[in-house]
Amino acid sequence: MANRLAFLPTALNSLKLYREELIEFEWVPGMAISQGRKSVRNLHEAAKEQLKVSEILEISTRSQIPLGVALSAFNLKLRVLGSVSTVETAYQSSKVFEGGGPYLDIFGLTSLQAKKDPRLKNSGNLVGFHFENRIWPLTASPNFYDYLYIRGLLDSDEMENIVRYEAFTDLAFSQNSLKQKIGKSFNCQARSAAIFVSLLSRMKINQITSFLEKSAIDETGSTEQLKLFP
Repeated sequence: MANRLAFLPTALNSLKLYREELIEFEWVPGMAISQGRKSVRNLHEAAKEQLKVSEILEISTRSQIPLGVALSAFNLKLRVLGSVSTVETAYQSSKVFEGGGPYLDIFGLTSLQAKKDPRLKNSGNLVGFHFENRIWPLTASPNFYDYLYIRGLLDSDEMENIVRYEAFTDLAFSQNSLKQKIGKSFNCQARSAAIFVSLLSRMKINQITSFLEKSAIDETGSTEQLKLFP
């Protein structure tokens, strides 16, 4: 057996933009994508029973649905200053560490090359992000990763398709506690998707990116407290 988190959009009266639920399911061992998809099937069957929902989307290359594969951060594209990048590459190229960064040359790499760049492992602790003349501190969601991912969704043609889902999963996101673990990745594309659906129910499309940008620091050094209802 294994545990994974499922992320759900929240109701309009909620002060949070996502809800997470821990799901126990039967894990299918093996490195092959086919084995991973069997685990996803088991995860979704358990989640549907526990959460009482019918539409769940796995967002990863292990998704059984083409939409879920296309929305992986490794595949989802966004426009950055006239260029096109994947969400993953934009995220990795924006990292600032104690010993260096951002490494802007990573921006021209593929998602896999970007994630495996040795400088990301050898530059000390991550301290923040620098992207399009804004400094993003390390924060819980909504954060810089959510901002990039949601920008990618806004640049895509999938908005009408993603809102039909009631919950989202990412099998590779192995954090199995409802509390963030020290030293473990907090970012998750399934969580970002749930946040996006929640935001769509609360504001107009052209307000979403400006809302998320409020958690960044501009070039003057000023910052605003992120508020749910700006």
